[in-house]
Amino acid sequence: MRTRRRKQVGLYVAAVIIVVLMGFPLYGVILTSIQPESVIRSPQLNLLPTDLDFSHYTALFAPGHVVSLIPAIANSMFVALTAAFLGAALAGPAAYALFRTRVPGGRLIMGALAAVYVFPTLLFIIPLYIMWVNLGLFDSRIGLIIPYAAFVLPIMIFILGTFVRSVPMEVEEAARLDGASTVQILIRIYTPLMRPGIFAVLILGFILSWVEFTTPLLFTSQLDIITVSLSLFRSSFDIQIGQLAAAAVVTALPVVLVTAVFQRRIVEVLTGAHR
Repeated sequence: MRTRRRKQVGLYVAAVIIVVLMGFPLYGVILTSIQPESVIRSPQLNLLPTDLDFSHYTALFAPGHVVSLIPAIANSMFVALTAAFLGAALAGPAAYALFRTRVPGGRLIMGALAAVYVFPTLLFIIPLYIMWVNLGLFDSRIGLIIPYAAFVLPIMIFILGTFVRSVPMEVEEAARLDGASTVQILIRIYTPLMRPGIFAVLILGFILSWVEFTTPLLFTSQLDIITVSLSLFRSSFDIQIGQLAAAAVVTALPVVLVTAVFQRRIVEVLTGAHR
């Protein structure tokens, strides 16, 4: 009994330490965003806010601001949502084909999908950049949506593949005996069972697309994207630390809200607790 309690206490202590270590940087950014610039630049470190100042947030959305934050948020939201839905739409049929049917070279395809996360991102981005310039897709929303969706597609396929494998083969065989086609089986049998996974991969795809930095940095010049816009708060002479912190909070807010609201469902799907 004592051993069990000690393990529980140790688990809670470890969880608290992890939460503190991961939450302290976020707290530091929020604290910086609500304090005057003079306090931020002061050599004295205060872990509690002395003066609350929300002028950094109002300055971000003021007309004529050097960084166009609202268009950047709109573009990022559109690109991230579209990439997530496009990836999920492709991942369902792909998961069924790779995990249920005998596709020629299926193992090779799955290995190639896994390689997306093994090799450095620049290995794919540089030749894609040259191709996008030649195709006229540079500095466009569609030019970001395609690589975003391609990047999140492998993990979506592997997640939805667990749902496909959980369906007994007898169910599909019975449906074929009743005259159902492959498309009907995918839509009427597998899609309803994959709904929790589809919902989870949509959220995951949105988060991964929203926080992407390297791709929009290289693939855009005039199109405003929120992650790239953060780097524009640094000028040749000074850095607006308070506004930069406020912009970072605004950027992280959608991810934090989505994760906080749907964390249980995401964890269940990723850990296979749906079975």
